[in-house]
Amino acid sequence: MRRLPWSLSLSLLCLACAPTQRQTPDAGTPEATPRKLVARIVHTYPHDPTAFTQGLQFHQGQLYESTGEKGDLRRISLEQASPLWKEALPDVFPEGLASDGERLYQLTWQDETLFVWNGTPPAREKQVSYAGEGWGLCYWQGQLVRSDGTSTLRFHDPKDFRVKSQVQVTLQGVQQEMLNELECAEDGVYANVWHSNNVLKIDYATGRVLAVIDASALAQAVRGRVHSYEAVLNGIALEPGTGRLFFTGKLWPDLFEVTLEPAATP
Repeated sequence: MRRLPWSLSLSLLCLACAPTQRQTPDAGTPEATPRKLVARIVHTYPHDPTAFTQGLQFHQGQLYESTGEKGDLRRISLEQASPLWKEALPDVFPEGLASDGERLYQLTWQDETLFVWNGTPPAREKQVSYAGEGWGLCYWQGQLVRSDGTSTLRFHDPKDFRVKSQVQVTLQGVQQEMLNELECAEDGVYANVWHSNNVLKIDYATGRVLAVIDASALAQAVRGRVHSYEAVLNGIALEPGTGRLFFTGKLWPDLFEVTLEPAATP
């Protein structure tokens, strides 16, 4: 067998290590029109109005929240606004939160650190470094899905947080930026769009937006009780077993159980 030149061998090695770009729609192929849905409020629950919500996640039958700024990891309840338990993280800016059923995974914004939590109450098991910003995080079929405020979703190996593949999110051919908090469902990933009242439902394989969810009724419900420009919709949680869906926002006094219904035809 001929020996490859050193430079070519190195190039092939780097190519093998690069994350896989998942299938993206061809520029000349029109995308199907996404469904238009509306989030209707089913129940309203108390929520800590000082919590800068960055992640919302059910884990082992309990509801957990990751809060930013001088943030923390906390366990919360639908019955009261104050947390039942929390662990302060004053030296980082916590972000998205995910569960694989055994462990919790918590992103940080610009600290390039992933915290892995285990046990009851959760204790930090380890931390892993990664490149880039962390915004949203969720778990799907053995992978952690991360957003970073761009139109890219990255799929990570939970063991070492290595990027395995990535996909560009598009809405009828237009890339969708500012993807924030994530929640993985069986048939797609939900994503908050930062400083928007819309939630997108995205196809894992292609990145195509399957549905656009109008959650402006929730923002309207807290209007007059929030006074910060940053008090925006952020926080999605699906309850395993029941399928109940919950939305909240940064610095919001309410946490909402919602149903998704077809939008009215104009």
